[in-house]
Amino acid sequence: MKNNSEKDNLRLYHILEAVDAVKSFIVGISKGTFDSDYEKQSAIIRQFEIIGEAASHLSPEFKKRHKDIDWSKVVGMRHKMIHDYFEVDKDIVWFTAVQDLPILKKQIKKILDK
Repeated sequence: MKNNSEKDNLRLYHILEAVDAVKSFIVGISKGTFDSDYEKQSAIIRQFEIIGEAASHLSPEFKKRHKDIDWSKVVGMRHKMIHDYFEVDKDIVWFTAVQDLPILKKQIKKILDK
């Protein structure tokens, strides 16, 4: 049976995989292309759902040790996409994919490198 540390690390790897998937989906496309491409939107939103779900399963102890990441926002975005899917703002999805995910990736890699 895995301990919390092993489970947390596994979840972090899931987050990194989803971040990398988002990066691969947006490489070479513009915001305009994203806005008009339902398939891209759907694929990227799915990865945000995975990121949020993985973050929601991180242990409370882990989240307390790594307060530099706003885990409630990560999980909250997932909840918004799942429960309020009809109100998802494509501008926020794009901005988060382009601006916030690279930062999250660096933070997580730093944690895993320790």
